Amino acid sequence: LGQQEKRNEFLKDISAFANHPSDDDKYIIIGVKEKDGKPDNFFNIEHLTDEANYQKFVAENLEPIINFEYKSFIYEGNYLAYFRIYNNKSRPYLFKKDVKKQHKDSPEFKIGDGFIRVGTSTRKLARADFENIYKTRYTAKDRKGDLIIEPYFATSDDDELSKCNIKYVDITIRNNSNKSIDFDVEMKVFKGDGYNLITEDELKRELRKIKKRSTSLGIDFEMIQPQNLQIDFKEEKDYVLITRNCLARRTAISLPQNSPEKDIFCQHLFVLDEEEHEIKAELTIRSDDFTEGLLIKELIFRR
Repeated sequence: LGQQEKRNEFLKDISAFANHPSDDDKYIIIGVKEKDGKPDNFFNIEHLTDEANYQKFVAENLEPIINFEYKSFIYEGNYLAYFRIYNNKSRPYLFKKDVKKQHKDSPEFKIGDGFIRVGTSTRKLARADFENIYKTRYTAKDRKGDLIIEPYFATSDDDELSKCNIKYVDITIRNNSNKSIDFDVEMKVFKGDGYNLITEDELKRELRKIKKRSTSLGIDFEMIQPQNLQIDFKEEKDYVLITRNCLARRTAISLPQNSPEKDIFCQHLFVLDEEEHEIKAELTIRSDDFTEGLLIKELIFRR
């Protein structure tokens, strides 16, 4: 920003990504040197510009508001950064005023200009782009109501865990429509007094420790590689977050018409408690078929 000669290109780029018809998150990676259009090397981002400055710059020049974040990360010892452009469904995103280059009288971008990212290039929005944007906005039905969600406690069908009286929490999602639907899903499960939340892999490790201490045969129980490769787990102060992922498909789940899928989170999260407790959770589902935004649902797990 500041006196950077090409700073207006940032407005063009971020609006072009936001105008892309996919509702998936988009990323702009900062700190990569290119050669012949391909990544060649890195340079360190030593001083990260305050995200608030970028937010202010975009809000002053583009409309409607574009949702994005600016964060740093380390890759192979290099300090890089990224812009994540996400949850932008109010297309088209356009320049709200003329934007000039530094020390130039004529505008570089004019009020009403709009751009779109197509493949590896950025171009100006054409009439067909506007027609597609408005057609999608006003004709596509939001499909949140097609999904029926059922939370439950259950006993694992894993041979090692089924012998223990320890329940896991999970959900069934049913597609109650005559059209298949693709979506990504994550769930915050909130912590509370009187119970602990533990992953399947952690539970198995703890059980093996107990077995080792209790056996007199000196058996070395082999560590089994976790099978739930589609589940990510993150622990925060007040909750744990589990996310369903699938590298082989664009979305985590593809649910056929009038079909249910049980154990969405692959029996991954267990509850350790001496007394029965209600467990509160917040489910988030993302889908291109949700034209009015995310599906966020409060859940309560009861015995």
